[in-house]
Amino acid sequence: MNILIVSHEYPPVGGGGANACMNLAKEYCGAGNTVTIVTVWFQGEKEYEEQDGVKIYRVKSKRAHLEHCGFGEMLDYLKKALPVVKKLAKEENFNICQVFFGIPSGPLGYYLKKKYHIPYVIRFGGGDIPGFQDRFAFVYKAIGPAIKILWRNADALVANSQGLKKLAEDFYDKKEILVIPNGAEVRAFSGAQADKKASSQDLTNNQVASDGTNSGNSCRLLFVSRLIERKGLQDILPQLKAVIDKCFASGIDVKMDIVGDGPYRETLETIVKEQNIADKVSFHGQKSKDQLPAYYSRADLFLFPSRKEGMPNAVLEAMSYGLPIIMTPCQGSEELIDGNGFVTGASGFGEKIELLALDAKEREKMGRRSTQLIEEVLSWHNTATRYLQLFDKLAR
Repeated sequence: MNILIVSHEYPPVGGGGANACMNLAKEYCGAGNTVTIVTVWFQGEKEYEEQDGVKIYRVKSKRAHLEHCGFGEMLDYLKKALPVVKKLAKEENFNICQVFFGIPSGPLGYYLKKKYHIPYVIRFGGGDIPGFQDRFAFVYKAIGPAIKILWRNADALVANSQGLKKLAEDFYDKKEILVIPNGAEVRAFSGAQADKKASSQDLTNNQVASDGTNSGNSCRLLFVSRLIERKGLQDILPQLKAVIDKCFASGIDVKMDIVGDGPYRETLETIVKEQNIADKVSFHGQKSKDQLPAYYSRADLFLFPSRKEGMPNAVLEAMSYGLPIIMTPCQGSEELIDGNGFVTGASGFGEKIELLALDAKEREKMGRRSTQLIEEVLSWHNTATRYLQLFDKLAR
């Protein structure tokens, strides 16, 4: 099958959605398909290259930041990508087009269907669904009718969680919306398939101190994501002081690593200083995929207090390293938490952190369950297989 993917974000540009796009493309190629991606160029990247068999075209458009972009930048990508997509459609016999995400890439899929009769599948990411991001409320209202046209003409609509499906149905309920979750591989980013066969106990990495040595009297918390208000760190940081003090009284040293960057970082750093926990909370900034394993490997507990998601890849990555999870009941929590952590409102994080910080055996048990879920349910192979089965039904 000859598959075209259009996405305004692809690593190193973008976040969880970009990672999902990359991993699915690799799996499609591994299954014997031809995969071409049209995405955005960023300084230092090649305009064309092949990675893991995937043909990648990067179009030069206005993109100022790796981790985020505005609506104007999305529109510029759409404008610059259209002629590239036209040229490829004339030269290649694409069987299907996968669209990441409805906005801004949806019009490209629509064009290909109308002009070249190529079926298209929209894979929602969250931000492309009206009502997901408050900052785009006016824009959503203005382009809402156009979004419905794109959805109505798509050959399939796919959400990556039940929660995201419900959000999409609140906007448009005239078409079936499928659910295919995101995935991960055991020890994501490590690049060693043999790690899949490692024991769950090896993968939990509980009781790993900041210097990499084993320690039974510490608990290292981890958060990995963009630093924006929606991710909810500001809701739980004020609870840490009490947790740190209580655990210290029981002989457990609690520290937290925050990995990521974004416009909300300064606000979060101010909260940490005001709470007098600057010696316990470290901001590490944005890290590459090659650097992330070190942070997941030395962590004991992963925190994700987001207010709204599609399906958070950072949680899947943490699970792939055998970490127990504490997360809010945002989209994706239904699929991700099953004996491997807690789903709680932001106000309940302090209690759950304290509980697990003081109970290494429970952390180990939940960590093993995280690894099991990745191996048996939430692998990228399983996710890609479901997409390919869908493509087979729709391909021209």
